[in-house]
Amino acid sequence: MAFTPTLVALAEKYRSDKMVCRKCYARLPKGATNCRKSKCGHSNDLRKKKEIKCHPPKIAYK
Repeated sequence: MAFTPTLVALAEKYRSDKMVCRKCYARLPKGATNCRKSKCGHSNDLRKKKEIKCHPPKIAYK
């Protein structure tokens, strides 16, 4: 099943184009510079969300 480029871009926006706080693991918008949570002290120690690894479909050989 093939996905249209607009659908892929929309899915990436909501699923993978995110930043993650290294202290409290909060999901933040792509352009974030500080965490929004007060429990980590509004830390600026952020990383990009990891890419999803897609596995190829398993084929049963006889």
